Amino acid sequence: MLVLPGGWRDVLASLSIGVIATLLATAPATVLVGREVRSPADVHWQPVTVTAIVAVVGWLACLGLRAAASRRYLAKVVATRQVTWSPVFAYTLVGWLLLVGAGGFAFGTYHVASTADAPVEPGSYRDNLVKYPLPLLFLGVVLVTVGCAGYAALKYRRRNEFPVLKEYGIAREVTPPGKLPKAEAFKVRTRFWIEGVIIDGLAFASGIVPRLLDGERPSDDELGMGLISVIGGPGIISFALLVAMFLLGWPARSSALDAVRQPSSLTAIGLTVVGFAVGEQNQLLGSILATAGVILASATCLNIMDRGSQPWLGFVYFAGTYLLGYFMGQSGDPALPEGISGWALALGGAVFAAREAREHWRKWATLEPLRE
Repeated sequence: MLVLPGGWRDVLASLSIGVIATLLATAPATVLVGREVRSPADVHWQPVTVTAIVAVVGWLACLGLRAAASRRYLAKVVATRQVTWSPVFAYTLVGWLLLVGAGGFAFGTYHVASTADAPVEPGSYRDNLVKYPLPLLFLGVVLVTVGCAGYAALKYRRRNEFPVLKEYGIAREVTPPGKLPKAEAFKVRTRFWIEGVIIDGLAFASGIVPRLLDGERPSDDELGMGLISVIGGPGIISFALLVAMFLLGWPARSSALDAVRQPSSLTAIGLTVVGFAVGEQNQLLGSILATAGVILASATCLNIMDRGSQPWLGFVYFAGTYLLGYFMGQSGDPALPEGISGWALALGGAVFAAREAREHWRKWATLEPLRE
């Protein structure tokens, strides 16, 4: 088996998640560009070219500014022997936003241009995008890009800042354990599940409460879909992260293999697959089995949270759980909150998710001061 040096593994991992973020950015770009296009002649490539040039130049500038800012940061820390907030993430985030935005704009324009000579077919990619609120698409891209930038910034600091801080006896990185003891792992998975349920519950409430205040009673199907999204949402996000870990390669793939072969993970996936298969013949039994599988996957987070690469995995989990609540909506379709009460609950969910993501990031990406 070919084993790549650590630096190349980091580059390939960043490239992989960058491609995912760019593909996600294609969605809002396709919607925006498609609004003004009725034929191939309406597609203009000059803005794409200018945006690409600005993005590349801006990204290179961010790389240079980041390196200079990092050197000044290290010089200050060595002089004062006090660890402060590093500016690396800010420059990394700006660079990622430039590249992802330009890439999404280019791919979105290309997709519109390739389909502009015919009417939008029902069920096509462009037709399906219509049901997604544009702010929701942009929010998803921004959150994913923030996660990518956080991952890249942490890798940069581990290569360029942490060794210097340790060499001068100032601080060292608290390395997350590769595998937690069973009791501690159970606490971590349970905490993630409960926090995910709270986030999804607030998202569901943001759509239901305004209707209840207006005297409208939700249907049984909406309540059932909402219950599944609230309790099972963390399991859906965990499965998506598990797939992403397989795509990122080693060592994430090794952690994913270890997580998926745990009895609870195998049982959850098995129940879900069997439930969908049985549902073709017996809808009630199939629904029960699939729901049980999703709930078990949620309660255990498919065993990835105590094995996967932290802290970025936890950040994506919180961001994905928040977005899922609105991408699924009350009836399974994407929907934004309604009314003052709905937006208040949505804001509360965002604050809670951001707080938990921040605390998780601080816990798993901590610098521990060294005694002189």
